[in-house]
Amino acid sequence: HSEKGDFLVPADYESTGGVKLGGWVGNQRRAYLKGQLSEERTKQLEEHGFVWDNIVDAAWEANLGLLARYRSEKGDCFVPRSYETVEGAKLGRWIHTQRQVYSKGQLSEERAKRLEELG
Repeated sequence: HSEKGDFLVPADYESTGGVKLGGWVGNQRRAYLKGQLSEERTKQLEEHGFVWDNIVDAAWEANLGLLARYRSEKGDCFVPRSYETVEGAKLGRWIHTQRQVYSKGQLSEERAKRLEELG
């Protein structure tokens, strides 16, 4: 969380120290969804902004926030495809994917509108 600012950890993520954080995060979510995570652990994780479900939506929102920050810093939304944020988010690749999904008519109206509002 302190490194990237969220708990949207890819399943295969391994820290530089060899900790398989992606697997651990997945285990916490599965235990929570099965009702097997203690109230104390649930509370601790929630206090840090842990996302239990709808992680795809949460990731989309996080990337939209990064795009807003990019626009604020650069003055536009023309993100180069190879662009990565200082946190390591592949924002350029995400934008490219959104454009592809939109061109195929598969981007929801709400998401298209929100992207258009940013520019």
